[in-house]
Amino acid sequence: MKNFNINEKHLSQLPALQLLMNMGYEYISPSDTLKERQDRMNNVILENILRSQLKKMNRISYKGNEYLFSEENIQTAIQQLKNIKYDGLLKTNEKVYDLLTLGIALEQTIEGNTKSFTFNYIDWKQIHNNCFHVTIEYNIEKSRSTETARPDIVLFVNGIPFCIIECKSPKIDIKQAVSQSIRNQNDDHIPKLFTYSQLLLAINKNAALYATTGTSAKFWSIWKEPLMDVFEDFDESDLANALTSINNEIEKLDDRYADLWDIFKPVQYAYDEEAYERHLADDDLREDFYERLAAFSKNLAIALSSEQFLSEMDDKTIMRYKIS
Repeated sequence: MKNFNINEKHLSQLPALQLLMNMGYEYISPSDTLKERQDRMNNVILENILRSQLKKMNRISYKGNEYLFSEENIQTAIQQLKNIKYDGLLKTNEKVYDLLTLGIALEQTIEGNTKSFTFNYIDWKQIHNNCFHVTIEYNIEKSRSTETARPDIVLFVNGIPFCIIECKSPKIDIKQAVSQSIRNQNDDHIPKLFTYSQLLLAINKNAALYATTGTSAKFWSIWKEPLMDVFEDFDESDLANALTSINNEIEKLDDRYADLWDIFKPVQYAYDEEAYERHLADDDLREDFYERLAAFSKNLAIALSSEQFLSEMDDKTIMRYKIS
C-alpha cells in the first residue's frame, strides 16, 4: 500500500499521536472536545468529562460509611477550578497547581453534622482512577478577539488540559515550536489554556524540548528517556479487568486498515504527496481520518504485542501495517 505525507508538520504530529494512544490516551476529536466545552471556544476544560470524573473519584468517609458529595458541591468544585481569578500567568498557574495537587475543602452535612471534607481533582494515589484523553488542533478563542489559536496536541487528565505540544517538521528548527508555545502564552493569545498546563513540549521527528508555563526559551530542556525497570513495583492487581481478547482485536486489523485507506480513494495518483495534503485540507475529513487512525493504531499496538501474530504474519505485511 502506498505511503504519504499529509504535510511536514504531521511528520511529527502523527507519530506523537500514535505513541500517546498506544500509551493509553483515548483520542477525542476536535468536534467532540467542543461539545464537552458546551460549544464555547473560550472554555478550555472538558467540563462534562471533569464532572463525571469528580463524581466517580470523590467520596466522603464518615463513621465507617461512604457518602457521595452533593451535586451542589460538585458544581462548586468545578466553578473554583474553571473560574479561577486571573492574576498574571505564573501566579494563576501556581494557584491551579495547588488546586490540582492539594484539592479543596468542601462543607457537607452528614447525619446531621456539618464538616469540611477533602475533595480532589486528581487521584494521585490510584492513577488508574483518572481518565486520559488526547486531541489535535485544539481550537481556542484568543483573549482579545474572536480569532482562534490551535495548539497541535493537547493532553487531558480528567478533562483538565495538563500538557500542550507544538509540532514542527524535521526540517524546521525545534526552537520555532518553542517560540510558538511562548507566543501562545501572551495575554493577547490563549494564556487561559496555559494556566492549567503542567508540562509543555516542543517536538519534531528528531528532537524534543520541554518546559513549564512561563519558562523563557533559553531554559527549555532536552527531553531524555531515563533507563527504567519496567517491572519495578509491578502489581498483578493492576491487570484486573484490563485484559482484552488479543485474537478478537487482531481479527479487526484488516478491516481497520482498509477503513483507514478508504478515505484516500478519491486521490488518483498514488505518489502525489501534494494531492494527499489537499485531500485532508477539509476539517471534517481530516477529523474522520484521525478517528480512523486512532482505531487502527489501537488494534495494531495490540497485534504487535502478540508473539503469535509476529510469528504467523510475514514481515512484508507487518511492515505494510507499520508504515501506513
